[in-house]
Amino acid sequence: MYKNRAFIAVSSGHFVVDVLNSTGAVLLAVLKEPLGLSYAQIGTALAIYLLIGSLSQPLFGWLSDKVQGHTMLLAAVSVAWMAFFFTLVALAPTWTWLLPVFLLAALGSGLFHPIGTAASSVALPDRAASATSIFFFSGQVGLAVGPFLAGILAGRFGAIGLLPLTAIAVIPIGLLLASARTQTKAEPRQKPKTSAQQTARTWTLLGVVLIAAFVLLVAVRSSIQAIYQAYLPQLFQGRGWEPALFGLLAGVFMAAGAVGQILNGMLADRHGMRVAIVGPLLLSVPVGLLCLLTPSIALAFIACAGAGLLIGGQHSVLVVHAQRMLPVQRGFAAGLILGFTFASGAIGTWVAGQLANQVGMQTVMVWATLLGLPAALLALAMPGTPRVVREVAAPASATD
Repeated sequence: MYKNRAFIAVSSGHFVVDVLNSTGAVLLAVLKEPLGLSYAQIGTALAIYLLIGSLSQPLFGWLSDKVQGHTMLLAAVSVAWMAFFFTLVALAPTWTWLLPVFLLAALGSGLFHPIGTAASSVALPDRAASATSIFFFSGQVGLAVGPFLAGILAGRFGAIGLLPLTAIAVIPIGLLLASARTQTKAEPRQKPKTSAQQTARTWTLLGVVLIAAFVLLVAVRSSIQAIYQAYLPQLFQGRGWEPALFGLLAGVFMAAGAVGQILNGMLADRHGMRVAIVGPLLLSVPVGLLCLLTPSIALAFIACAGAGLLIGGQHSVLVVHAQRMLPVQRGFAAGLILGFTFASGAIGTWVAGQLANQVGMQTVMVWATLLGLPAALLALAMPGTPRVVREVAAPASATD
């Protein structure tokens, strides 16, 4: 019973955390004129914010493993931290005041994600991929809804109109604190590893190869998704689309990715991770090319929704696999994979932007889409059946 309440609490927290994460660009855009900000200042702030949020996650994941019995309290603190500092951002009178509080807010995101990811996979250990996919679905919904709400509120009331978005953090904070009261009794302390478990985690040549293939798969797939998210609006803006139209297209891509999280999690639990990764990546190539190249507006929306579904759906499955294959505790594993995912996506986006200056945005995005083929080959190293997933997952649950 406790685990169900904890799962609801961390999922609601993920929604609010990513609502706030997604409003950063809107906040800075609204404050650009009043504070006299340049595009260089805004771009630098957003880039550093993303790096702080991603690179801090392994450290916070390791910390959450060390304080078992108090992770729900830490999750509540992380949501409150973000709400507090985003409130200060909305009220910032100068750039000197805005920049440090905005960057400090990223630490809340870095703390919450590994804790929430680990807690969600523990809630339903025999259906961990589905549980984690729902957790990430709540975050994806927050990412899609946040800019829309922020735009409406800021357009009507200015930056201060964004304060209601920080106020809704009270709900998950309350749920997380309620879960924290019973966590110590509900969760067992970490048990010593048996000799069988230690043997299973021995580094072999095959194990090193599988981990290397997995790391490369995560880097390539996250780069594909990040490039689509960053440059779809610019690509279609260059074709003369109105801002409302290409903005809606980007939203459709994100929303489809959220749905893909649920479908891929169910597919992985039923047919194994290999099927849930290889098939969608292969299908993403023709669907993605249709999204980028079709002259039809209606077909572009349909194809880009399909591309979002296929490209964005594997994230939660890969996170679950990382937690099972890495010879570290669950929170640290979640922090490692999430931090690496976001950082590699940011690097891929930067490389794509540099190449676009030389060969054009459409060509770069076509190249990125074709990366789905080698990524699918790398995914052949994923577990092939649900039975393998559950056998590996069972001992891991004892450490949470």
